[in-house]
Amino acid sequence: MNSISIFNFMDLAVRLCIVILSLLTSHLLLKLDADVIRSRIYVSFKNLKKYFIFLSIGFLLYLFEALVSVNSIPGSTQNDAAKGILLTIFQFSILVFLYHLYVAIKVPDRRIL
Repeated sequence: MNSISIFNFMDLAVRLCIVILSLLTSHLLLKLDADVIRSRIYVSFKNLKKYFIFLSIGFLLYLFEALVSVNSIPGSTQNDAAKGILLTIFQFSILVFLYHLYVAIKVPDRRIL
């Protein structure tokens, strides 16, 4: 298995996880009251803030991936590997942020309601 097919598999797996987490988060946002969501995000703001900074670094890597794509020689495996690494890190940063956002919004214990 070469590195390009590994990045393709990781890309598919991470995209699937991102879609599932975004759907779960959207379901929670529709189900819960706005005041409850605000209070839960307020309580876990410090944690979300550090993961949002991590996500911002991921967006910078996403920008670098576009620059590598524009300046790349077609068919170069070194550039393909660099693009794969940059996109994978970017997608993992989105996944980590969505996970922590979901955990912050999710009901921790049903007895609290």
